[in-house]
This record gives sequence, structure tokens and C-alpha cells, in this order.
Amino acid sequence: MTFSSLTMGASLAAKTSVAGNGRLAAAFEHHRPSLFRYLAARVGGDAHLAEDLLQQLWVQVDGRGEHVPDSEVGFWFRGIAANLVRSHWRTQARRPAHVPIADSAAAARLAVRLTTEELPAEALAAKETRDQLLLAVTALDREDQELIVGCYFRGLSHAQLAAARNVSERAVEGRLYRARRALRDTLASLDS
Repeated sequence: MTFSSLTMGASLAAKTSVAGNGRLAAAFEHHRPSLFRYLAARVGGDAHLAEDLLQQLWVQVDGRGEHVPDSEVGFWFRGIAANLVRSHWRTQARRPAHVPIADSAAAARLAVRLTTEELPAEALAAKETRDQLLLAVTALDREDQELIVGCYFRGLSHAQLAAARNVSERAVEGRLYRARRALRDTLASLDS
């Protein structure tokens, strides 16, 4: 992140003003450049993301800060900006860091096989069921995925799963119950 990119982003932020002509809007316009720099520094210098977070900040404070004294409004803005940054990074951490890209050669082989070979109806139904099950498992959160895969695909016992997680077997049973229920709900939503 360079100084020129921050000043360019600050000028971008200055061009987009907030709607409203109240005391809060004036205070926000006054603090906008410093808030933009604060956000940009915490999101790795991404000016567009900082501007998006700044707009989210305005949406959160618009019409809600009349009770905040003038001497504390800047601190109030900064606190909300800090919460927005934390929320952004939490959201980023929940997303997968790497999404596997399908192998184009394997896709071509499958396309040739499906168009040249006549697959029996039972094989197609089993494949569709398996694909739906795998899609539903990937929609679960990471812990539920690990439990379902460990128990039903790898054949690990409850004792082995409990030892790997440093919890009791009873805790694994409860978590597996919730994971199966989540899988069932996901499968039901895929059928809809």
C-alpha cells in the first residue's frame, strides 16, 4: 500500500458524499478521509474495499447517532469501522482458501463416455444420488464434514473420532447427530 494509492482512494472517497444535511452527515463528511485511511490500512490497501466498508459504515450510522455528543462522534465512527473490519475478516476466514478447479481432461473423458456409452438407468440414478450426497456434504461446515466423512466414508469408530478431537465419545455422538440432521436438511433443500 503506497501513499499515492491512499491519496487516490481518499480523493475517490471525497467524491462520493453522503446524503442528508444533518449534524451527523456533516460530522461524517469531516471524518470521512481519516476513516477511509483507517479502513484502507486494515484491508491491505484495497481502496475499493475500503470505500465499500465506508459506505456500510454510513448505512449503519445514518439516523442513529443523534444521541452521540459532537466531541465523541469521531470515536463512535472509528469503533463502528473497527467492527466492520473485524466482520469482514471473519467472513473471509469462513470462505475456503482454495477452491479446486475441475480437471478439463477428466471432464472431456467423462463427456466422451457419456455421449458414446449407454449407461444403465441404475448407474445413472446411483451416480446422481452420490453427486447429490457429495454436494450436500460439501455444503456443511468443516467440523460436520470431518465427522460425516470420518464416520461413514472412512469407517472410523466414535472412539477414534473422539480421540482425534480430544472430546468424549458422547460428545462425538451428539455432534454426529447434529451433522446428520444438517445433512438431511441440506439434502431436502437440494431436492426442492
